[in-house]
Amino acid sequence: MALETELKYLNADHDEVRNFMQRHSGKFLTRHYERNIVLDDPGRTLYKRSALLRVRQAEKITMTVKRIPAGPATGKAKVYVEHETEVSNFDETVAALQVLGYAPVFSYEKIREEWLFEGCHICLDILPFGPFIEIEGSEDEILACAGLLKLKPENASKKTYHELNKDYRKTNGLDPDENFIFKPEEVKTLL
Repeated sequence: MALETELKYLNADHDEVRNFMQRHSGKFLTRHYERNIVLDDPGRTLYKRSALLRVRQAEKITMTVKRIPAGPATGKAKVYVEHETEVSNFDETVAALQVLGYAPVFSYEKIREEWLFEGCHICLDILPFGPFIEIEGSEDEILACAGLLKLKPENASKKTYHELNKDYRKTNGLDPDENFIFKPEEVKTLL
């Protein structure tokens, strides 16, 4: 079990942030395509308990369970209790979870570029509904790092990508859809 502390930044300029990190000893880690399936039981009880069960395929395949810690959230960053383990087969893991009563409820994809900078893990994320920057570290490190990267506090969000997708669809008059996936040709272009 680990605590994950993060903030997302909307209206992100990836080129500006990337160039800044390159000039100031940021360490590039990887750039890859991710596919994710979120599972829940028929009553969506995990969601109702602020928990998430996810299987992700990127450079490795992982199964993750996240939940918001007990007690009031007081900080500026979002904090999760996270349990994550590497698994060997995406489809078989999803199938095994289905045997236990969990079914896919939505899928999402992203192109993720990862960096280490000033003690934080920086993710330059491209989702079907826009670019974002996610910063993980301690809350103090996140806020200091965001300041160095000139990310505006008013663009910070504690929302999940699932919540941001819902907001985007509502704001743009689109039908509700929890999925946010690329068209196949988009992935090739973005990578």
